[in-house]
Amino acid sequence: MARKSLIPLIMLGVIAAASLWLTLGLRSIAPLNWGLASTVVLLIFLGLLMWSSGRRTVNTVVISVTATLAAFASLGRIVFAAAASVQPATFLVLLSGYVFGSRIGFIIGILTGLISNFFLGHGPWTLWQMMAWGICGLLGGALGRGKNHLALMPFLVISAGTGYFYGLFMNTWHWLNFVYPLNWQTLMAVWASSFIFDTLHAVGNVIFALVFGPTFFNYLVRYRNRFLPADDHLA
Repeated sequence: MARKSLIPLIMLGVIAAASLWLTLGLRSIAPLNWGLASTVVLLIFLGLLMWSSGRRTVNTVVISVTATLAAFASLGRIVFAAAASVQPATFLVLLSGYVFGSRIGFIIGILTGLISNFFLGHGPWTLWQMMAWGICGLLGGALGRGKNHLALMPFLVISAGTGYFYGLFMNTWHWLNFVYPLNWQTLMAVWASSFIFDTLHAVGNVIFALVFGPTFFNYLVRYRNRFLPADDHLA
């Protein structure tokens, strides 16, 4: 994905940071329904990112590989649903972005959240999960841009980092919707309460990357090089 395609994501980060500062710093705006407001903002930026990702024409091979990898990541999440926070979905979204680029990685990420929740349960959290995994796909594409090999150590680092990022992202949703009052103390308490689960998520990502990363990478790269035009990946 070109740098211009990351502008909506950067804007989302700026607005999220500003909103968090306002929420914690200005008592007078506390009565605002921040859970609903943040979800509306997230919906807008998710739409912008999807629009930005879908502007380019794609062939049927790109559509099929995107759908297949999204279904595979969703199945991995469903199969591991009984294991607390340990599931291969984040690893697969990251690797998909790494191999096929941020645009495809982002779409696979949002589809993973959408499809898997048809089996695990939809709710107001679905939009946030879609966005969290979409960002993971973007990050995977940014890391893999211009690379024809799997840089294992950086990939392990980002695998662990996205485990914590996903937890922080979803904890922020929980804090905005279900916690009162909204202040630094309650925010830190919510984040700390899931630290063990976020660590399990991060460790699980690293294990999946170590065990399956090189093999899956080789398969996906062979498929990419054989069937996809050069302008349909690494973008």
